[in-house]
Amino acid sequence: MALVLVLALLVRALIVSGSDHAVMLERVQQHEKEQRNGEQSWVDMSALLFTLLDYWKIWLCTGLFVFLFWNMWRSLKRKQHEEGGQQERQELEEQVEEVEPEEQQEQVEQEEQLERVEEVEQEDQVEHVEQEEQEEREDQGEQVQQEEQVEEVEREDEEDEYFYHSALTRYIAWRAWKKMQGKATKCVLVEELMRDLLQTYTFVYSNSFYPVLQPAIGVGSAFEGWSPCEEDIVYRLLVPIKAPHGHVFHPELGEEGDMLARNSRIRVELVCMCTREQQLGDVLCFLHHSEEELSQNQQPSLLQTLCTGSYLDVQKTAAWFNKQVPRTWRLTHRAHRYGLKVLPSSRSCKLQVTDTSSGEKVHVELLFGVQQGNLDIFLSSQNAEAVFTPSTTWPQSCAVAERKYFEYVARTAGPNSCHLVCLRLFAHILVGMGFSSYTIKTLLLHLLAIIPLEDWRRRHFLSRLENLLQYLQYCLNDKLLNHFLLGNATMPDEVVLPQAFQTASPLNLFQHLEQDPDAHSRALRDFKELKDRLFRLLLFGR
Repeated sequence: MALVLVLALLVRALIVSGSDHAVMLERVQQHEKEQRNGEQSWVDMSALLFTLLDYWKIWLCTGLFVFLFWNMWRSLKRKQHEEGGQQERQELEEQVEEVEPEEQQEQVEQEEQLERVEEVEQEDQVEHVEQEEQEEREDQGEQVQQEEQVEEVEREDEEDEYFYHSALTRYIAWRAWKKMQGKATKCVLVEELMRDLLQTYTFVYSNSFYPVLQPAIGVGSAFEGWSPCEEDIVYRLLVPIKAPHGHVFHPELGEEGDMLARNSRIRVELVCMCTREQQLGDVLCFLHHSEEELSQNQQPSLLQTLCTGSYLDVQKTAAWFNKQVPRTWRLTHRAHRYGLKVLPSSRSCKLQVTDTSSGEKVHVELLFGVQQGNLDIFLSSQNAEAVFTPSTTWPQSCAVAERKYFEYVARTAGPNSCHLVCLRLFAHILVGMGFSSYTIKTLLLHLLAIIPLEDWRRRHFLSRLENLLQYLQYCLNDKLLNHFLLGNATMPDEVVLPQAFQTASPLNLFQHLEQDPDAHSRALRDFKELKDRLFRLLLFGR
């Protein structure tokens, strides 16, 4: 509406100014004539200017029109902008309304997560603090233990100085102690090598009717820790054997009342395998099938291979195992590193193990044994004391029980005990004499049971050597040295013996001295030589 009004006013102004325009044209023409005629004045010039100023109405209307149009355009743009902003605000509010629950949920979840993280951090801090406190307590305990050990060593040194009145005595004890300190042995290596051999054997012959070999047990001086000559050590291990399926072992201990049976045997008996035959179908029962059917479809029984009559034969068992060792060893993963050679032996398996890189040799002897129930006593393949041992004889062995007793003493007496050093020293000077190392070992076992273990410290070394000599002299004079395990009711629980062992009458290992006066005279001469050797070793170190 305003635009129409403005247009009407503009048309009117143009009409009115049309006449003025004509008059102005005439004045301009006249002015040009005057200029051409050279007649000009300042008054006429002003009149011309006023004439030109008559166009102000046109310019005013044009400016007014432009202003109104610009104002209208600006108003429209502002209105459109406001409407667009309002719409955007509405959309934004709608989005906010939609997003607010999600944001609130997310915020709640974030807060819960932060709480959980804080709880975990607090728990970690508490655990860390507790761990630090535990470590501090352990460190304090170790420090106290170390201080106690240092005090004990200092106390022992002071007691040594008091106990050995002269410096020469202390020097003699120290030199003998150092000379008899045990060198590092290869017990662990030997046990690992034999474990590989036996495991491979078990895998190869798992479905046969040959004896089932169990993990080997180290026995003898090497594994008890008192071998006299490290370079000549023979590592002996006892391999427990069990009857294969379809068979059972019945140990027979020989004559009744003969404790520590030397003539015991192992009777082999067949048992029914019909249940296994029906369930697995991998065997035929030896008792319920004909010999012809068994010979055509199944390997022979143990009675037909390694037995003499109904009894397990030591020599057949050892010969068969010795024959299988080379092939079995080649299947082990250590065969490329260690060479294995089987040495001649009728009742055991003697092996020479050679390190292929260094050429160093280790000698191993495997003995076979059948365990008596769950006891630490075995019927073993070792030779009996008799000149001739029948092939079906499995003498009773206490080697496992004796090793377990040495382990018990080592745990109880501690690392500073001198009992192994004493035994090693006597075994060293016994070489070439009539006394066996087992005799000195039995003497030491008796003294360990008589003298409190706390009196076997390093400072008591010379005294315990003197006690061993005195005890040996006493036993020789009385011709009496009882077996340590028989009739001993004070054995620790770690050593499992038959009940009959504890109530049995003592077995005299010096009984032959009673029966043979010449043997007794030789034993007394050997004792004198033993005493001289000990004094030379202590005084001169050789």
